[in-house]
Amino acid sequence: MEKRRLNLDEIQLARAFAIIAVLLVHSSSTGVTSVPTDSLLFPIYNFFNVAGKLGTPTFIMLSAFVLFYNYYPRKTDATLIKNFYIKRLKYILIPYLLFSALYFGVKWFAYYDYPSFGFAVNKFLYLVALGKAHPHLYFVFISVQLYLLFPFFMLLFKRFKLLRKHAFWLGIAIQWIWVYLNKEYFHITLKGSISLSYMSFYFVGAYLGIYYHDLREKMKDHLIRFKTLSFIFFSYGALVVLYTGYMYLVRIGTSGTLANNLPDLVNQYLAEFTWATHALFAGLGLFLLAHWAEKSFQPSRKRLFMEIGATSFGIYLIHPMLLMIMRYFVQGGSPLVFHGWQLITFIVIFVLSWAIVRVTYKLIPQYWIIFGKMPPMETRSKYKADAHRNTSTSLSS
Repeated sequence: MEKRRLNLDEIQLARAFAIIAVLLVHSSSTGVTSVPTDSLLFPIYNFFNVAGKLGTPTFIMLSAFVLFYNYYPRKTDATLIKNFYIKRLKYILIPYLLFSALYFGVKWFAYYDYPSFGFAVNKFLYLVALGKAHPHLYFVFISVQLYLLFPFFMLLFKRFKLLRKHAFWLGIAIQWIWVYLNKEYFHITLKGSISLSYMSFYFVGAYLGIYYHDLREKMKDHLIRFKTLSFIFFSYGALVVLYTGYMYLVRIGTSGTLANNLPDLVNQYLAEFTWATHALFAGLGLFLLAHWAEKSFQPSRKRLFMEIGATSFGIYLIHPMLLMIMRYFVQGGSPLVFHGWQLITFIVIFVLSWAIVRVTYKLIPQYWIIFGKMPPMETRSKYKADAHRNTSTSLSS
């Protein structure tokens, strides 16, 4: 049995696409909340803000893929599980706690006046336990939950072939059973901080990781590839129209008209359905897009996106801080200045976040305490060699 597998460039490329989507959502949020709904630009802000809500689910899918791709072929014993948890404690949980404290402290200083230090500590511990020290940290909190569950799921899939063969559908079923039970019985308002809300993405990633090489072989068949790509991208296109259109109606206050013409069951779950299915197909689409990019990008472009993917976790952690600072200093202005600032904000927080992460990596040996583990910046020669190999392979096939 294969013990270790090679790193896949496609995963870093997919991470790059996902973090770009995250930054689009966060940098466009001011436009969505500040631009009048009758403005000609509001639909544009709405589209980017809503369609971009695929980054976090995609990261969850990719995390599950990497875990099962790397660990499933290996012997599962106490040493493997112990080393797995040690790595996640070092590279995920410690940065999560550090940034939770950082964002809590900054907001305490800038916005809140807690009655006592003890009250603030209790508030901080409560927010950390829910992944709510800052809104974007829920993703890391979800990841910690899924890491805790990973050995259990891996043993389960190894033990029962039926479960792993149908993991794709099983994850969707678990997620929607949870959605139904929570709406009807549990009424947990912070369901976004519970991993069950993301099981479809996690199980799809697990399925892809376990059967990756088998699926790649199947995709070499032109008819299967055509049917698969057509289904995924057509479904994504339809769902992104449905999701952005639904949210547009909600934001301009006319969704009630739509609701009056739909069955109650549809109205109860329409918001959840449009988000979850759109994000699932978007994640699959980004996964496929990354495979196309790995073969098609020129070496310089591939190197750029690989670097973005390699630093994506650090960018995810630090960019809201830069966003808070920029919005503190520039809060308005003429329409031209306001709209231009939204684009400038996206570019600046992107570049500055990357620079902070990479400089930290170069200057601080224990950089992983802050931004988790990351690879060194790749050289140009590597990508030129890869491009030459891909070209040679394609010419000889």
